[in-house]
Amino acid sequence: MKKIVSIACAVLILACSKNDDFLDKEPEVSSAIEITKVEELDKLFNGLLGAPTVQNQVAVWCNDNASMPEEILSASSTFGQRQIDQYLFNTVINEDSDATWSNLYRPILTANLALDYLERGLIEDDPTLTQEITAEAHFLRAYFHFELAVIYGLYPSSANAEEPGVVLRKTSSLEESLERATLQETFDFIVSELELALKYPSTTKKSVYRINKATVHALAARVYLYLGDYANAMTHADAALAGHSDMIDYATEVYELDYTFWYGDFVYPNVAAQLPFNGTSMPDFYTDQYLYVYYSNGFWNSSPSQELLDLYEPEDIRNLFFIEGWFERYGVNDNPWYIYMNTYVGYTLAGPGVPEMYLTRAECKARNNDIAGAMADVEMVRQHRFHPDDYTPLAIPASSKAAVEEIIDERRREDPFEYRFMDIKRLNADPLTDPIILTRSANGESVTIQPDDRKYARPIGADVILLSDDQTVQNEY
Repeated sequence: MKKIVSIACAVLILACSKNDDFLDKEPEVSSAIEITKVEELDKLFNGLLGAPTVQNQVAVWCNDNASMPEEILSASSTFGQRQIDQYLFNTVINEDSDATWSNLYRPILTANLALDYLERGLIEDDPTLTQEITAEAHFLRAYFHFELAVIYGLYPSSANAEEPGVVLRKTSSLEESLERATLQETFDFIVSELELALKYPSTTKKSVYRINKATVHALAARVYLYLGDYANAMTHADAALAGHSDMIDYATEVYELDYTFWYGDFVYPNVAAQLPFNGTSMPDFYTDQYLYVYYSNGFWNSSPSQELLDLYEPEDIRNLFFIEGWFERYGVNDNPWYIYMNTYVGYTLAGPGVPEMYLTRAECKARNNDIAGAMADVEMVRQHRFHPDDYTPLAIPASSKAAVEEIIDERRREDPFEYRFMDIKRLNADPLTDPIILTRSANGESVTIQPDDRKYARPIGADVILLSDDQTVQNEY
């Protein structure tokens, strides 16, 4: 494939025109641009994550930070069936197509296209730019294969090594196999891609949607934490923070405002809104992100559990992200409940961020019995989430286990729907922490999900299996 469609052109010809000089001129814009230079290839990446929404019901609903109160379910049609299916950990999801699977593979295929072009040879005016593009392509392959593996695979323990992982897409060829690799093969590939991505030569970011060296270290820290490799997780968290450690101070950058949105006033605590809704774009506001990507749950109803709400102290400014009375706009009066909104309704940040790196490093220190050092990192996050007049530091835990549990709670408070699902999976394979058992009910159906439940590998959409001509196999339950 040497040509890609980049601009859709239309030429309007006036039938009665007497001036046909335009027929003698070469068109100035082509609908098929041939990539011949590395500089042109770089432009493929500029818009790749410019609208970085990935619909991910699993991250939102398959954890203990979410709830579907019965009063809301019985009084409105707020929640779609596919959301209820994920909430109940059903193994058949009522949806026309698996938007999560397809959206996560799209950046991978673009990265593969770039690597295929580079392998064939392009005019190389800038060797450094070639290094950047190559490393960024490997980063994208690592990042999105990892997201797929977390959602659709079991936890990659030694006992699960031969269980199905994901389809490894390594080229842009449509003839590439669509069979699922094993979990061992999947994570070996992800780690090898991270090693290649770490060759990114620059500390400068071209935009909030592009990477730099610190971005790769942040992803590596996330992956190694998931794998239980705490030495590597701490090394990369250290490196990420060395590259970028600025954090948003909610006391000065998140405000209580008299502000009305199109659906009416915010009513929790009174009339409150975040600064981003007052004219600042989300990417410009969330400057503590190493990569700006976010999840969408497909609906405007990311509702928290009471268990999550109970984790917050009254003075915690993060309480402003929980808007009370939201479901009144859907006709629910008996229990209007809350909505979680840290970027937009039904959206949540998904890329690695500075607070995550502090908490990752803290957990690694706690597991290494450096409890004081661990809590110092936790305090770095918390001090940016309270007004100084309202803040009291946490007590120093008495044991490594207690410290890790405190850090996990802080991860829940900081990003309830970003990495809780992957945290549950890794913690249920961790001998230090207590098992996490999920119980929930909806529409008269109740389920209990045990720590070793195979339903933690979420089902692949039937359309994916059909279009693969049955090469891609479904998870077994």
